Amino acid sequence: MNRLKIILKENHTLHEMMLGIVAANIILAIVAAFASNRDKALIAVLTGTVCALVFVIHMAVTVDDALCLDEKGAISQMRTQMLVRYLFVAVVVGLSLYFKIADPVFLTISVLTIKAGAYLQPSIHKLLNRR
Repeated sequence: MNRLKIILKENHTLHEMMLGIVAANIILAIVAAFASNRDKALIAVLTGTVCALVFVIHMAVTVDDALCLDEKGAISQMRTQMLVRYLFVAVVVGLSLYFKIADPVFLTISVLTIKAGAYLQPSIHKLLNRR
């Protein structure tokens, strides 16, 4: 837990990526507000945002762990943790399908904004470091 606090405090790239995820999900929430099932779509975007943020934090911790291992151990660690993340997202989407609380399409798109966060990170870095 202490290492997680250190990673969250010192990893500026992670902060910038998280800002990108939130920005992309704000845009998605605006689109979801015009959907026919607006309530479910907005719940899905909120849930997907939380999942994407947990996903990216877990990735940062996994990379930090893998740096302490040898090559074979690091590869094994990264694969295992990747499967854990995908299983987590599959369970969340499955629960949204089963309980019909959130729109699974908006939920999936919202989780995939992790890619948008990665693409937006350099721009956010430039914007934050202008001063």
